[in-house]
Amino acid sequence: MGDREERRRAAREAVLQARLEAQRPWWQKRFLAWLTAAPRRLWRGLKWWGVELAEVLLWWAALALVLAVGLLIWWAWQTLF
Repeated sequence: MGDREERRRAAREAVLQARLEAQRPWWQKRFLAWLTAAPRRLWRGLKWWGVELAEVLLWWAALALVLAVGLLIWWAWQTLF
């Protein structure tokens, strides 16, 4: 009998919560949705910036490698001839 009362109380509480949620103004629902999605948006933004930064650093490393090889060739040319 106690289990049945517990289920009825939980159902009543769920209905009350649903009614309270339905009575919220639209802007409050939108704000709470925005607020709960903020960490996901932040993580997505950080991943995008990480990819962009890695790409830029890779291009700088490639440029530095080309310049280093060019300087090495120039030094070898000056030394040998």
